[in-house]
Amino acid sequence: MLVGHSGAGKTAWVAEAAVHANTPVTYIDVADIPGTALPATVTREVAARMFGRSHGILGEILLPGASPLETLGALSAQIKSAGRYAHVVLDNAHALEAGHLRALVERAPSLRFFLIAQPGPAVAELTAILKIEPETLGGWEEDTVVAALADAGCSADYSACERIARLTGALPFYVLNAGTLAAREYGGSVAALCADLERQTQTVELAQEVILRRAFDGLPEKEKEAVSVLSLSDVALVKDDVLAFLETALELSKREAAARLRAVPRSGMLELFGNAGVKVHDAVRLLGRAHLLDRGNNAEEAAQQALLEVMVRSIRRDWSIGKLSLLIRLFGALGQSRVLVQFATDELFHEMGVWPEIEPLMVAAANDEEQEPETRLWALDALVFNDLREGDVEAALPRLEIMKALLDEGGLGPQEWLAWAMKNMLAMTESGDVEGVLVLADEVKGQLPDSEEHRRVFRYNRALALFKLGRHSLAADEVEPLIEEYYGVLGLTPDVVIGRNAPEIRRMLPKDHDLTDDLKHLADTLDLFAQARGRDGLTSGLARIHALKFYDLAQAPQSLVRVGQDLVDDFVARHDFIGAREVIERNIFPIIQGMGLVSWVVPVRAQYAVVLAYCGDHQAASAEMERLLPYEAGLSGPQREELRGQRRLVDHLRRFGGPTQFELTVPQPLKKLFDARGGGTALPRRKKIGRNETCPCGSERKYKHCHGR
Repeated sequence: MLVGHSGAGKTAWVAEAAVHANTPVTYIDVADIPGTALPATVTREVAARMFGRSHGILGEILLPGASPLETLGALSAQIKSAGRYAHVVLDNAHALEAGHLRALVERAPSLRFFLIAQPGPAVAELTAILKIEPETLGGWEEDTVVAALADAGCSADYSACERIARLTGALPFYVLNAGTLAAREYGGSVAALCADLERQTQTVELAQEVILRRAFDGLPEKEKEAVSVLSLSDVALVKDDVLAFLETALELSKREAAARLRAVPRSGMLELFGNAGVKVHDAVRLLGRAHLLDRGNNAEEAAQQALLEVMVRSIRRDWSIGKLSLLIRLFGALGQSRVLVQFATDELFHEMGVWPEIEPLMVAAANDEEQEPETRLWALDALVFNDLREGDVEAALPRLEIMKALLDEGGLGPQEWLAWAMKNMLAMTESGDVEGVLVLADEVKGQLPDSEEHRRVFRYNRALALFKLGRHSLAADEVEPLIEEYYGVLGLTPDVVIGRNAPEIRRMLPKDHDLTDDLKHLADTLDLFAQARGRDGLTSGLARIHALKFYDLAQAPQSLVRVGQDLVDDFVARHDFIGAREVIERNIFPIIQGMGLVSWVVPVRAQYAVVLAYCGDHQAASAEMERLLPYEAGLSGPQREELRGQRRLVDHLRRFGGPTQFELTVPQPLKKLFDARGGGTALPRRKKIGRNETCPCGSERKYKHCHGR
């Protein structure tokens, strides 16, 4: 365990060590992962790192019906049998309960855990329970401080070293900058620098701020220019991207850009992420941005345009939410509303969790009367789409009126009218105007282009309108044949989807054109069918499970999480609490963590606490609710009431208990089908295996010596 305050360089130290490691290193930030979900997370990440997509090996590890800890044990056994071991770095380990970490470590002897934590009571508990002695990265000792200062060309006695260590917290980042400052402005006298700082500040934080500002101001102009333009990026950039950015932003040759890049690390202003890239330290970025602004001559705008061009190329090569978020902000800063509108009118864009960043830009474009009417209308279309998605019809109605006014002014085409009409039809459902909705639906139908694609989209929206009007059976009847059509478009049938996971299904899809929209639309129709049947108290078979798979294939994370939560409710309703827990741990948590869907963290964790309580893990459920308590004040009224209701339910289940777990008996033919296809989201769990029985993985060893470890 490595312990140190924020800014001590813990993560950078690990990143550099990982570059030189001769075994696979898996890094997991556990800050927002409940302890009970940790085994599933570690198993999934380590298995992917060690074995990739090798289904033969993963089939021996990811046994259906095994608990997350049992699966982790199977992974550890598989790694050991291969004569290997793996490093697992758990960042923010202080956020976890020591008992959960101990269970993890004991179950996986082939995994070598490296914990990163911040000082506090949690570290003492981890130390005692795990029986380890933490290494502390709390800043340099005086001998190291004086050596670093001497390297910077400074002189200091022990007293001066002690003073500068106190003023900087002895953190390397600030010590190095203090050395640079003393050498440049105080003739190398550390004592003189300390005296000046002590006159200006009374706290470590203020002293660090003064050191940083003065160190930045004293950089050679060329280095300061490079740091300033790199401050525009809040994501790590790989070397090639940095060079391209510096070349364009500062109008340098390749050789000059490389020289600038070599010089910048000496300034101490960069964070290094091993081979993953570099980024200006967050504490420096504000100073860099301010300097760029002071240069005038549109220096900031030119640098933003250069970074935008680099990010467009980079995101095509290596996509991430962080890069997409930065790209959106750059488009907005450069006033490129038209490009942003094209982004925002793409349905799948709303799935990426970056709408809060683009919404104000869409509002500005919609309200800008100097914009072209077409751009304004599509900006409004994006806003209305999100309003309806979130159920905020009051916000949607005035925007729909502006869209209609733009249409009445003339000059816009049938596509713009259809966009308004489809959304207006859905908004009208809130008033219960059945006749008005049906009249508008007939009008829309008459204006549709002659294409099956447009007709399918219209039929889905008409079914959704019927559902919102409370005509659930009619909506289900409307959407059921549409599901069959979408399966046909994808060259699939429901039968071939059963028992297969998303990667297996992807290999079966046609390769001659992009099917992303059709995958998303099939998932939407399956979801609507499940909702409509559910409202009438009827079952929907595997519709929701299949919707989950197709949202995964369409890369629609927010819809996947939403439907996943509905699926959890389905499992709970039929008393399959273990199944509900598996859906959250294996399907929902990985998406939230991987995509950074912060708006879903609290509701999913609250639902998880309820499921834990139904599973009988009352201590973990109560602890999870306790951790969510500080978030309550920041929730909306309905969200706060829902969380309180879930907390009351957890308490009720702790005091009085809940229903017994549903025991599933799988028919033998269906079991053979699942086993043959390797399993997937809908794979049923096996009955409990006796410890002396033969392990079902095919190893011919006893279960207790194989996957039962």
